[in-house]
Amino acid sequence: MKYVRRNFLCGLQGREPSCLPDLNAQLRAWVWEVANQRVHGTTHEQVAMRWNVDRFNLLPLDGRRSYPLADDELRKVARDAYVSWQGSRYSVPWIYAGKQVWVRDQSGEVEVHYGCERIAVHGQARHKHAVITQPEHHRGIPLGARREGKILVRIQDTAPVVEIRPLAA
Repeated sequence: MKYVRRNFLCGLQGREPSCLPDLNAQLRAWVWEVANQRVHGTTHEQVAMRWNVDRFNLLPLDGRRSYPLADDELRKVARDAYVSWQGSRYSVPWIYAGKQVWVRDQSGEVEVHYGCERIAVHGQARHKHAVITQPEHHRGIPLGARREGKILVRIQDTAPVVEIRPLAA
C-alpha cells in the first residue's frame, strides 16, 4: 500500500480522476505500465516476468475448502452477564461475569468462548440494540445490587488459601 500511495496516488496531482471508474482505469494502466515493469526490491526481478513464471506453479483450488476466517474479538462480560457484540447484547452463563471472553460471528451465529471452551451460542440479532437471552444462563445467579430493574452479578475475587504456620522452625 505504501508503494501505491507514494507512487500512484502522489503522481495523480494535477490530473485527479473525475469518478471511481476513471480512478480504476488510471490505476489499472499504472499497474501494467509502471508497477509491473519495475525491478522488485526483494526478488530483484521484474514483477511482470516473475508473475509469468509463478502463475504456472499455482495449484487450482478445485475441491479444497476455503481458509476459515474467524473474526474474534476479546470482550469483557458485564456484571449483568451479557457481552456486547456488533451493537447488541448476548447472555453468557453468569459465572463468567467480569471475565474476558472471545466473541465471533460463525455462520450467522454468535459464539462466545472462554479459553478453548465454547460457553454460549446465539442466533445473530436481527437489529442493533437487541438483547438476546438464554434463561439458563441466569439460573442460580447470586443477586447483587439492583439498579434500574437490572440484576447485577456480585463479582468477588477471593485470595488463594494459604497454609498458616509458625515462622519459628
